[in-house]
Amino acid sequence: MASSWSIAINQHNGQITFTPDPGGTTGQPLGVNTFDNVTWNNQTNQEITLRSMQPEGLFLCDPIPAGDVSNPIFNVPPSFRSAPVSSIGYYWVRPNAPPPAQPDAWIVVVANT
Repeated sequence: MASSWSIAINQHNGQITFTPDPGGTTGQPLGVNTFDNVTWNNQTNQEITLRSMQPEGLFLCDPIPAGDVSNPIFNVPPSFRSAPVSSIGYYWVRPNAPPPAQPDAWIVVVANT
């Protein structure tokens, strides 16, 4: 049975941070199983757009309005473009700036038991 997870998006001193909820720490990857559901809770005062960097092009969700939750719910796929998904690195799109060199946060897909 699929589990549901949330990642809080916050802003501290101008930095956007991602914290797995409940009980995670900022910057910690979220551990999930395939077919689990993930949402992002945008607790900032700005719209946030997320993009997958690894694997590139994996759709996560629509832009998330300030103070709102992501839509649609992201369902962790077992594969993407015929390759197994073991982790998902993503970043938030900074206005008028190129993508960062490394993902801002990670979702780690653990083996289903």
